[in-house]
Amino acid sequence: MTNIFPKNFLWGASTSSYQIEGGSSEDGKGKSIWDTFTHTPGKIKNNENGDITANHYHLYKQDISLMKKINLHTYRFSIAWTRIFPEGRGQINFKGVDFYSNLIDELLKNNIKPFITLYHWDLPQKLQDTGGWSNRDISKIFADYTELFAKKFSDRCAIISTFNEPSVFTIHGYTDGYMAPGIRDKEMYLASIHNVNLAHGLALQAIRSVSSKVNLGCVLNMQPSIPFSDEKNNIEASKIHDMYWNRAFANPMYLGKYPTKLESKLSKYIKNGDMQNIYQKNDYFGLNHYQHIRVKFDKNNLLGMRNAFFEEIPSNIRKDTEVTSMGWEIVPNAYYDQIMELKNLYGDPEIYLTENGCSYTDTINLEGKVLDDKRIEYFKKYISAVKKSIDDGAKVRGYFAWSLMDNFEWALGFEKRFGLIHIDFKSLKRTPKKSYYFYKKLIDLNAIPSKSF
Repeated sequence: MTNIFPKNFLWGASTSSYQIEGGSSEDGKGKSIWDTFTHTPGKIKNNENGDITANHYHLYKQDISLMKKINLHTYRFSIAWTRIFPEGRGQINFKGVDFYSNLIDELLKNNIKPFITLYHWDLPQKLQDTGGWSNRDISKIFADYTELFAKKFSDRCAIISTFNEPSVFTIHGYTDGYMAPGIRDKEMYLASIHNVNLAHGLALQAIRSVSSKVNLGCVLNMQPSIPFSDEKNNIEASKIHDMYWNRAFANPMYLGKYPTKLESKLSKYIKNGDMQNIYQKNDYFGLNHYQHIRVKFDKNNLLGMRNAFFEEIPSNIRKDTEVTSMGWEIVPNAYYDQIMELKNLYGDPEIYLTENGCSYTDTINLEGKVLDDKRIEYFKKYISAVKKSIDDGAKVRGYFAWSLMDNFEWALGFEKRFGLIHIDFKSLKRTPKKSYYFYKKLIDLNAIPSKSF
């Protein structure tokens, strides 16, 4: 097999609104749950927040210029719901509409395809005040928001995703309180699973009522769930994890049904017609993936399990395992396995690899360069796994590096850096890293550079 990717393969990079935009209360933007959460003492490392972060709200033209310099084909970014509807519904904020209109126009002017995510975790606080995703009404409210977006932008945006990683924002938002809104309530969590699925289905119908030309799907974070050990309780915990993390959204959205055990837990929330509304035609499957997950039984967790920390792994395994600065294992074979599982279990869909990347402790040297060779090696390994999956029949249409730039990494603040572009969060200076130039070479060749970079 050759090293060359298919013709018209899309090479992109991803970001999200709260993590890079800043401008947290400018031009009529409303407050989101992440605005609230980050200003709650003790929730975020070093009590940092995304009020300014990379200031993409004001510097987007500079950022798009940097995209253009590496010939990026497509840019995946999310819409801050509270810029469009400050309270989640009702009054439209036209200054927010104008911002995204200008951003999209600037991308198109530079021949970069917008790849839109309508929800990347920053729920309007006003909607959280009435229950957030645990309130069934939010499914229709979300669909109304997406319909408005389609009316304004579907003529310029050919690919739209409803959600980013619903398993992450529901589990960490409603069971362990690690992320916004910081709630620990199992019933609210279970309700949120169904309401997010319903919102996805209603949103697809709403967008298609405006335009039949937009490609629609959802972005799901999926990883093989493996038991922490061969003890029975850990084996069972890994099955529970797989159900909640990997199947709770993929199965109803792409197969039209919940796993049997989960359906029984959600029965009180499922009404007549819901499953038909959820099971709409998806034009693609968006996959975010970083590693496999070792799962450990935990009686104190509301779901009876949790991800094991790398430090907990037995030393004989740990000594032979490479990790990123997040403590995430580098296992490109798991990436291949996950892509092939989508092919084999979910009807051989078209797949966009919407996030993949790594965090390292990047520093600018005396020559003003960021020599992030470990990131380049990571990309080579993972993108090789992508190529193998394509050679074995998976319909992978594009790959997006996470992330275009260093950003606010949620509960971990600014400590973790995933970007191709280094951000000085004090001066806001952008410095392309060595991996940025590697990515340009990759795009130009449409193949993994064979020589050392």
